[in-house]
Amino acid sequence: SEEGHAGGKFPRPDLHERLGRILPAFKPTLIIACYGMNDGIYLPPDPAREAAFQNGITRLKEDATKAGARIIFLTPPLHQADKPSEDPARYDAVLDHFAEWLVSQKDNGWEAVDIRPPVRSSVIAAKKKDPAFIFAADNVHPGDAGHRFIAEAACTGIWPRLKLPGEPRFANDPSLRILKERQDLLKHAWLTATRHQRPGIPEGQPLEAANAHAKELLENYHALSSAKSSNWNGHERLDFQLASRAALLVRPKTAAPGNPWIWRTEFFGHEPQADIALLEKGFHVAYIDVQNLYGAPVALDAMDRLHAFLTKYHSLSKKTVLEGFSRGGLFAFNWAARHPDQTAALYVDAPVCDFKSWPGGKGIAPGSPVDWQRLIKAYHFPDEAAALAWKGNPVDNLAPLAKAGIPILAVIGDADEAVPVSENIDLVEKRYRDLGGRIEVIRKPGGKHHPHSLPDPKPIVDFVIKAVSR
Repeated sequence: SEEGHAGGKFPRPDLHERLGRILPAFKPTLIIACYGMNDGIYLPPDPAREAAFQNGITRLKEDATKAGARIIFLTPPLHQADKPSEDPARYDAVLDHFAEWLVSQKDNGWEAVDIRPPVRSSVIAAKKKDPAFIFAADNVHPGDAGHRFIAEAACTGIWPRLKLPGEPRFANDPSLRILKERQDLLKHAWLTATRHQRPGIPEGQPLEAANAHAKELLENYHALSSAKSSNWNGHERLDFQLASRAALLVRPKTAAPGNPWIWRTEFFGHEPQADIALLEKGFHVAYIDVQNLYGAPVALDAMDRLHAFLTKYHSLSKKTVLEGFSRGGLFAFNWAARHPDQTAALYVDAPVCDFKSWPGGKGIAPGSPVDWQRLIKAYHFPDEAAALAWKGNPVDNLAPLAKAGIPILAVIGDADEAVPVSENIDLVEKRYRDLGGRIEVIRKPGGKHHPHSLPDPKPIVDFVIKAVSR
C-alpha cells in the first residue's frame, strides 16, 4: 500500500491478512478470483509492484490448492475505459501486463479467463450505441452495465470449464436488486465472521441468520425471474414457486391507484366472478397453495412470505383484501388477526369460523374425519383434546380485527349443511358487532354450502372497492 491511503486512515486491504481465516471457515470447493486493479496502486509500470502482484497471486493459488479448492482466475477489469487517453499513468497498460502474466500461467496448469478483450469490445459497442454511456464513473468501479459486461465475459470462459449445461442467464433489473441484496447480506456476514480489518464496513448478521435470509432471497429471485406467464380470463397470470409452494398473481390490464389486490386463500378459480370483476377495476388477484393446512401457523408463515414478496417486488398495496371460501375462512380470519395493519377487509363466503364445527364435526354437522386428523397434525396438537381446547379459532379471535376497524362481508347460504351458520358466521356476526366491528352478512334463503359467491358479484365488488378506499 502507498503512504496516505484513504487519508491515512488505513492501508489498502490485504487478502493474505485474512485468507488463513476465510478458507477453513468457508471451506470453498471453487474460488473465482479477480485481482489486480488495486495492486499497482494506480501508478505507472514498476517491476517491483508487478512482482508483488505475481507473488501475491501465486500465494493465493497455493493456499487455495492446499485447502482443496479449485481456483479460476479472471484478469483485472479495465481502468479509465471511458476516456483511455486521459490516463497519464498509463495504468490500464499496467493491468495489461498483469493479465498477460496471469494468462501465461496456463502453461503451469492454472486456469485463467481473460475478460479484458470482451469487456473492452462491449464498452466500445455501448458507446457507439449511446455516446453518453459510462462504464465506470470514477474510472475504477463499473456501474450495473459494466458489471454485466464483466459477468458476460467471465461466464463465457467459466461455463465450459465447469461443464455447465445450457447457457448462463443474466438477471433483469427487478431480480438483479434481489441478488445485490443477497450479495451484500452474505458479504457483510462473512466479513464480520472472519474478522476483517477494514474500518467503516457495516457489521454483518450472524452467519446462521444471514444464510437463512439468503435462502429466502434466492427463492424470491427465482420466483421473480422464473415466473411462467399465461392468460387467465383475459389477464396475465404469473405462476411461480415461493416457500416451496405454488403461488400465482393475476395482473389487471391497468392497475388502480395504489395497486390494490384481493387474496384468494383457497380454491382459486372457483366461482371467480368477483375476482374477474375486480381485475377489470384494476385489482390484482393473488393466491398461494396452502391446502390441507387449515389456517395453521405454518400456513400463515407461507402467507407472510407471499405478502412480503408481492408488496416488495410487485409494489402491491401493503393492505390486502382477504377472500376466504369455505375452509379458506380459517386462513383469511387467522392471517388478518396476525396482521390487522396489513388487512384492508375480509370477504368470506360460506366460511369455516370454528374448526370444531368443520372439520371437527363436534356440532350438528358431520364434519370430515380425514380433514380433522390432518388439521390436528398441521397445528401440531398433541391430541384431539388439545385441538378442542384451543382458543385461536376465528370465533375466539376477532378483537384484533375490530380494534383495527376492518370491515367484513360474508356471503352465506342460510341452510348450509356442511358448515352450519349457527356454529360459524352467526357467532362471528354477533361477537364482531359486540366488539364494535362492522360486518355485513348476505344470506341466501334456503342456500346450501354450494354454490359460492353471487351470480351478480356487484355487492362484493362494491364492498371491496369501498373498503380499500377508506
